[in-house]
Amino acid sequence: MRVAVIGGGPAGLLTALLFKKRGAADHVVVWERNRGGTAGFGVILPPESLDLLRGAVPHLADTVARHMVGWEKTSVSRNGEPWTTSAAPPMAAIARSTLNRLLWEACRAQGVVLREREAPKLSALSSSYDLVVCADGAGSLADRAGFTTTVEEVGPPYAWLGLDQALETLTFLAESTADGCYVAHAYPFSDSASTFLVEGRRALDPDDLTLLFGLSVRPDPARKDLIWRKFRERTVRPWFRSNIVLVGDSAHTAHYSIGSGTHLAFEDALVLVETLAAADDLPRALSAYEEARRPVVERFQNLGRISADWFSQVEDVFDLPLSRFAASLLTRGGRFGRGAGT
Repeated sequence: MRVAVIGGGPAGLLTALLFKKRGAADHVVVWERNRGGTAGFGVILPPESLDLLRGAVPHLADTVARHMVGWEKTSVSRNGEPWTTSAAPPMAAIARSTLNRLLWEACRAQGVVLREREAPKLSALSSSYDLVVCADGAGSLADRAGFTTTVEEVGPPYAWLGLDQALETLTFLAESTADGCYVAHAYPFSDSASTFLVEGRRALDPDDLTLLFGLSVRPDPARKDLIWRKFRERTVRPWFRSNIVLVGDSAHTAHYSIGSGTHLAFEDALVLVETLAAADDLPRALSAYEEARRPVVERFQNLGRISADWFSQVEDVFDLPLSRFAASLLTRGGRFGRGAGT
């Protein structure tokens, strides 16, 4: 089998790697047009992600684990008043650029052909390869290939920034202003840096955010400006047409506050490759892949909407006693386990 993969992020690279490692494809090519411009700071990988990698690519799992920073506590601070819980499940994060680099290196070592340029047209790839995997994220080329895509904005406006310091825990910082409440989700992803996602009604610049939260924040160097936007939940039906199939954010997105995007992409990659490796009929295998993954993804999308709704309505609970406010945040009004979050 000849496989073309569009997109060199975690979804595409792990898919390509597994196709080669499992012997499910003889020739695998990845196109990535912007490898040096990886956007974002750190991404959360729950323990299940490392378990998946250990089962599929043990040496890669060990390498990834060495670059991760973990925590077992969640801190909540409101208007400078701290409150900490130790009830959070173990979680960890890694620099997005580091994760991509490790996956890229593993693909190269496995014999995946890596091309740092724009992919050919989807129609050309579809006629030249047995399978085309769209792993190019939201705004995928698949949107122009007959797939039905629905995008819905959920949650409050947010901006993605970073800190040049490593926090000790997953930390929620809530501050009230004349313009309403702002909530930051922050977590370490290396021994010297943290991700800092912040939500609020009105866009603030980094200087204003530094003053508000008492932490020196910086914008993403891969983006020209600090961008405030609402999260775009993406739903695609179906996930495959002919010999074109979607994985990761190309097929679905779930709100960032539940910290599941990369893990869902990893699961997509594994299930797709395992399904195809065990089948001799491509349409049937792709249908089985979607049938297996769609219910899981839809459950996470629903949890993401619940979580996003809580942050949209944070002012309704902001003035509760601090312990009750923190409990409401960590359980999203009783709908999540304690410690659930970004």
